[in-house]
Amino acid sequence: MPEVNFDGLIGPTHNYSGLSEGNIASKKNFASPSNPKKAALQGIEKAEILIKSGLQQGFFLPHERPFLPGLKQLGFNGSNEQILKSAYKFSKVLLSNFTSASSMWAANAATISPSFDTQDKKTHITPANLKSMFHRSIETEFTFNQCKLIFKGNCFKVHEPALSISGRGDEGAANHLRISRSHNEKGFEIFVYGDSGFSRDNLSIKRQALEVSKSIANNHKLDDENTFFLQQNSEAIEMGSFHNDIVSLSNENIFIAHEKAFQDRNKLTKLLKNLEAKIDNFQFIEISDSEIPLKNIIDSYLLNSQLATNGQNEMMLILPEEVKSYETCMAWLDKLKQISDIKLYDFVNIRQSMMNGGGPACLRLKVVLDENETKELNQNFLMTSEKLDAIKSLIEREYRDNLHPDDLPDPNLLDESRRVLDELTQIFDVGSIYEFQKL
Repeated sequence: MPEVNFDGLIGPTHNYSGLSEGNIASKKNFASPSNPKKAALQGIEKAEILIKSGLQQGFFLPHERPFLPGLKQLGFNGSNEQILKSAYKFSKVLLSNFTSASSMWAANAATISPSFDTQDKKTHITPANLKSMFHRSIETEFTFNQCKLIFKGNCFKVHEPALSISGRGDEGAANHLRISRSHNEKGFEIFVYGDSGFSRDNLSIKRQALEVSKSIANNHKLDDENTFFLQQNSEAIEMGSFHNDIVSLSNENIFIAHEKAFQDRNKLTKLLKNLEAKIDNFQFIEISDSEIPLKNIIDSYLLNSQLATNGQNEMMLILPEEVKSYETCMAWLDKLKQISDIKLYDFVNIRQSMMNGGGPACLRLKVVLDENETKELNQNFLMTSEKLDAIKSLIEREYRDNLHPDDLPDPNLLDESRRVLDELTQIFDVGSIYEFQKL
């Protein structure tokens, strides 16, 4: 049963503008210089671990940034240079929002329900609307278009992004879990939400609305008895777990969560009993706050690791290098090998992404497919050694190794970014998909 992971290819405008409210790393590293070249190469190195393990790997193309069509909609006009400089003069934050490379975090690209779970036996894909943050909300249209290009066969159903409620929207797979006896059997899908979209709690930013999550489950034609909704723990959100994939993760029969991941203990207990009754090899592993304090879980990104089943049907965990700095986390990993099916660990250096609050799990979108569905994928988005070599050569040639938020109005950055995107469309053989290519 193929597991295909689509990572976000990191774009040439990767910078630290501190745009993500509730994301501690994003705020902490505000205005630090970034290294887009290193960031992109680090992301590819992580993806290559999956390829070497026998899995298929795809990439989403970076979005067009700086996004001049958006600035023009706001009334900025003139030459490209004039638009950039006048927008920067008007508001540095505004230009930063239209220059963010945040589409790199593919876990926020979409929510995906495999055909094994759906009543019509199609794989359903709903691109996230990301309405809680402006810089991310402008990703939706291009992500939707890419999903339609990638998942183009009759076995796929790509939905329009969900509506938002009172500014609370949908954050995609980062707030979604799937648990099953194995990939190729019907599973249980868990949608994790912050609060109702109609609540008036403004103490913390709760990005995922319950009603939006339920609308996605309905559109994906999931069976009610196999679909669950859990609320994020408000303490975890306030401490920096802006997405639930920082405090929990799952793969096939494995479900790992911190003691303070979910708000309602009774609902979690009921769910666990249901899973234990229906999945004979189910393993729930809870990390107590005494074993690893919530703050350490969030700071280390231990549970934002990427848990996958490799080509030899073995479970592997890809962790950020930062975890090694936490003794409690390393002790728990030793224990995990003894009590679970997870025996293989890989530590990766994705420091550039981590400084903006994105670990290994943030960079990828897992898609569970059967062999026929895999063949129906647009193969242009799947990696070959030749394609990877061409991408890495382009990054080495065109990406900057130093970028400060004050560099964003530089018209040369716009030209460099467009050259990169134009060449990527040739490498991926997808035609003119960017707005600047259509002028």
